[in-house]
Amino acid sequence: MATRALIGYLDTNGDLKLTSTYCHSDGYPSNLGQGLQSFYDSDAKAEEIANVGYISFLEGETGEWSAKNKQKAEVNELPDNFNEAMVEIAGIIDSFGADYGYIWCNENEEWITVKNNGIRNMAENLEMYLAHLKGKFAMMPERPDQTNSHFVDNDEADEDARMNEVIIKEEGAVDKAKKALKGKMNLDVYIKSLENDIRLNGEESYEDYSLEDFVEDYDNYTQNKAELDELFVRQMKYKAGIIK
Repeated sequence: MATRALIGYLDTNGDLKLTSTYCHSDGYPSNLGQGLQSFYDSDAKAEEIANVGYISFLEGETGEWSAKNKQKAEVNELPDNFNEAMVEIAGIIDSFGADYGYIWCNENEEWITVKNNGIRNMAENLEMYLAHLKGKFAMMPERPDQTNSHFVDNDEADEDARMNEVIIKEEGAVDKAKKALKGKMNLDVYIKSLENDIRLNGEESYEDYSLEDFVEDYDNYTQNKAELDELFVRQMKYKAGIIK
């Protein structure tokens, strides 16, 4: 299963909006993140790549990309409240089934990287990374518990919405995967990723999968996720100056 990502252009001039492109594979920081930093590190280039709509793969060492599908970029207007806007962006990243979100902010012209550890966690990280934008938005809520309850409510609402969007035929991919992987650790995490992939690319993407294929896909997914988590921790420690 591919490492999916969202490439977003955050426009704070006039109406606040996020333009997003879906990247299907190799969306981890050492590839896609590197490619964006090296070849799309200007406002014009960042806006250009975020408006592609669908990218199958972007080569980190050259910046070249390819796409098997053509679709329009998704454009979302954001709430005028800072906290709500960060939750909205986090929800968009999650709705793409993305393991990572790469957001270009036109205000300070730089990419920020957000790992998908859930909507609440992403929203909190976005608040930290984009704190300089607070003046563009309405005032934050005075009571922190109001913000926290908003996170919880949005997590549950977004999860319900995504589950309702996923329509799986009898003995479809999800049914086969659950049958093949019964008793496996973190099966719910894999199934959620599988459902997001089906929503984005269609049930036919898995029509030729056997039970053995799902076992192999699960093994690859869990191995890649463990390696990505380790890489992300190392990068955060490096940025914090904990390691050289």
